[in-house]
Amino acid sequence: MKPFLANELRIRCPSNTTVDSTVKLDQNPFPFLDNSYYMQILSNRGVLRIDQELAMHPLTRPIVMNLARGFDFPTKFGAAMLKMGAIQVLTGTQGEIRTSCRATNRPPFP
Repeated sequence: MKPFLANELRIRCPSNTTVDSTVKLDQNPFPFLDNSYYMQILSNRGVLRIDQELAMHPLTRPIVMNLARGFDFPTKFGAAMLKMGAIQVLTGTQGEIRTSCRATNRPPFP
């Protein structure tokens, strides 16, 4: 990660805070659905370590490079959305929406 980005994230997300801060993984200031995320991780601006590793690993780097160039991005994105649409979302008492990303919600009282 570039030092400037690391410092910016340290300021926005201090270590010992009790407040959840929001940081966008795609740092493009324009709300377009495009390939800028892939261009950013190729430029060492990945917010999550796993994102940055996608750009560096020999098996995934060619895929990231093609997506960064815009090669087949709309088709790949559309296919991913179809797969996500087939995921069976847990509803009712089968799942939970966390009130904090840091921990599961308290179990209901009997």
